[in-house]
Amino acid sequence: MIRFLQDILRKDVGHLSSTIKDVARRAGVSIATVSKFINGGNVLEENRTAIENAIHELNYQVNTVARGMKTRRSMTVGVLIPSVADYFGISILASVNRELYKHGYSTIICGYSVETANSAQSMIEFLINKQVDGIIMQPLTLAPGDLARAESQDTPIVFVDTQFGAERYDNVLIDNREIAGRITRYLISLGHRRIGLITSAPGVQVADERVIGYREAISNAGIPFDPELMHLVSYYEEDGYAGMQHFMDLPDPPTAVFATGNDLTVGVLSYAGDKGLTIPDDISVVGFENQKIARVYRPRITIGVQPIENIGLTAAVMLIERMTGVHKGPGRTVRLQASVEYGASVKDLSGNN
Repeated sequence: MIRFLQDILRKDVGHLSSTIKDVARRAGVSIATVSKFINGGNVLEENRTAIENAIHELNYQVNTVARGMKTRRSMTVGVLIPSVADYFGISILASVNRELYKHGYSTIICGYSVETANSAQSMIEFLINKQVDGIIMQPLTLAPGDLARAESQDTPIVFVDTQFGAERYDNVLIDNREIAGRITRYLISLGHRRIGLITSAPGVQVADERVIGYREAISNAGIPFDPELMHLVSYYEEDGYAGMQHFMDLPDPPTAVFATGNDLTVGVLSYAGDKGLTIPDDISVVGFENQKIARVYRPRITIGVQPIENIGLTAAVMLIERMTGVHKGPGRTVRLQASVEYGASVKDLSGNN
């Protein structure tokens, strides 16, 4: 029994004292390849798998402090979103973290308040004080001066969802104008001419682009524009609820409502439930982002869907390219296409069926 315990202790001590040479030997690759992997560089997929297995088997622990002193890199990335309860921000975290982890990076996740002045700037400076190598951020409220510290230290930042500083910074977005126009045209094709739009207040880029797509579709169909059919306040659940209340109090309410955000969609559905409205017989509804609710609600809600996985992956890859010096040029902007999941929440008024 004593010998058995000694063997275990000897094995564990051996693992704890494993070196990068041991990892390279176990993985069957060079020390340089292991070092490149540990420091976030790109290695062949088969080598990456072999190195990860060797690290796991040997219980090899990277001395991040020593590595940071040597490379001046902390191998950490800050992810900054408007709120840790924000649907979009939380949704991209999985793919961001997965891609960063593949390259040896860990993440520090922070939320900032869109209602509090200088909140975004304070959190950016907090992350820089933590010596992050880069930041991925959803910049709902951000002024150029907020980035002064990041710029002075050449900390790369990739923005998602809302474009910012495109000449200098990388941005990953969806084509908001296109998806809003496509959904509006879909409603028009089913005979709807009074279509209510609920989105954020003017000045928010994402909302502005969706309003443009909506209005272009209305205009191209020869439908007179009615400003009463737009509720532009904010993106919270209560705003979706209030928007529905506004529409249904009109002398001539819309026959369909397009809610352009996750929480707005929840608010619309909550109002319909509270008031006993049947979807789509009393009102047709198209939502956005909230796939879980769309799939469990009956009837199933037609919904616009962002390519969340691809947004997170693309942002992580672009940041890694910046942090490792693969790309040193001007800012890059990638616009991905959203899609529509069709349910049974829109009534056909076209008379074609």
